[in-house]
Amino acid sequence: MRSVLIALALVASTAAVAKDRATFLVGQYATAAQCEKLRKIEDGGPKNVGTAPELLDPDGFHSWEGGCEFTKVMEHEPGKVWVGLMICSEGNSISPEMYVFSKHETEDSFEVSQAGDDDGPEAYTRCDSKKGTH
Repeated sequence: MRSVLIALALVASTAAVAKDRATFLVGQYATAAQCEKLRKIEDGGPKNVGTAPELLDPDGFHSWEGGCEFTKVMEHEPGKVWVGLMICSEGNSISPEMYVFSKHETEDSFEVSQAGDDDGPEAYTRCDSKKGTH
């Protein structure tokens, strides 16, 4: 745990200088509930803090009130598992975070785990905009 905190502190100190991209993510991903929010907006529904989805793409997580940017991406298990060190913001709060992305073997999806999250991983499936934009 201590080495994780040291790594996150190093990432936080260099975040203004270094950004990375998760090139293993091709397109846009979301949980099923968040993808449904995107579809409702595309169908003409309102876009606001309560309806805007949280989406994941090669730059990081994006939501109405904040998001996370990759500062370092490391391939842990070639073609299968990646570790992403990220700087996250929500409102006035900024914090370093670490995520693990495990590719599903047969689907275009990932199990996404956040360090310290007791709820376990969430499934993120490809959920590109129907309009071809993010």
